[in-house]
Amino acid sequence: MNKFFRGLGKTMAVLLITILAVLLNVVLACVILSYGPSPEWQRRFVATFDETSAMKFVPRIFFSEDEVQQILHPTPTPAEEDPFEELPFEQGAGEQDAGQMVVVADPPAEGEQQIEMIDIKTPTYKGKLMKIHDPSLVVFGTLDTYGYDYHGLYLTEFIEKYNAIAGSNAGGFIDPNGTGNGGQPDGMVIRDGELIWGYAGTYYVDVIGFDKDHILHVGDMTGQEALDMGLVDALNFSGGPVLVKDGQVRQGLGGGVNPRTCLGQMADGTVLLMVIEGRRPDSLGATYDDVAMEMYEAGAVNAGNLDGGSSSDMYYNGEQIIWNSFYTGARQIPNAILVLKGGAANE
Repeated sequence: MNKFFRGLGKTMAVLLITILAVLLNVVLACVILSYGPSPEWQRRFVATFDETSAMKFVPRIFFSEDEVQQILHPTPTPAEEDPFEELPFEQGAGEQDAGQMVVVADPPAEGEQQIEMIDIKTPTYKGKLMKIHDPSLVVFGTLDTYGYDYHGLYLTEFIEKYNAIAGSNAGGFIDPNGTGNGGQPDGMVIRDGELIWGYAGTYYVDVIGFDKDHILHVGDMTGQEALDMGLVDALNFSGGPVLVKDGQVRQGLGGGVNPRTCLGQMADGTVLLMVIEGRRPDSLGATYDDVAMEMYEAGAVNAGNLDGGSSSDMYYNGEQIIWNSFYTGARQIPNAILVLKGGAANE
């Protein structure tokens, strides 16, 4: 019996030493990233944790709140004040002119390819880009009722509710310390041309919505401006930002290295839905600049960033093809981007 306890004691000691060593390495890594090796790495370290709901405290261990804000929002030089960058448009939407308005093409005939699935793979992140050639198939799934006393649905429940073939998460929600249940959107929601959550006079960042002609609009605006624009289905993500607008890609957006969900549209009306995995050894995540360029190079003339982090998730044809990073699995969310049944993917 004594031999058993001695063996158990040695095992526990080794385990404790291992845990302490791992914790020490994590702390040392945080210290190194906080104070070097460069200001850009410092910014990415702070932004990565600041974009989370439950881990915002980590950079604040090393910096005061004022220092955190200065790192995240440094005073721009005159050359940096306009984040829009007009790149040669052939890198983006091919032969289309940069400022051309979206003109929705006729949808593919029955039996023709309506959805394409494209793998995204870089040294630091991977993901999926879904191209939906018929924009009328793309809808925003919403809850029947929002509020403190209600909870969101899992993405699989949204897909079942709308009889969809594919979907991802969409807008943000109130999520104190990562404990939110998806019942309260963090922003506005327009459904069937009515503002069902939010206020007409409130200014919202990164509004993304479709008008009655299935043309996607992105921008910062009030709830009333969104209604006046003719948006019939819209939402926003207060973390932002707009990624591509009127054929111009935005750069200098920053952001940490995290999972991302983005929605955009090509000049012919094709909808682009992209989800990037993150917080995994084989896919750390992407910055806002990364996803802006991904959407631009895929051909987006307008695109916006949606809720990411532990909510980023994607299903197609009953299969989970992007896995979220939440420690307990799927999260309850307030709304979803859904693709109604109408075609098969070409993978």
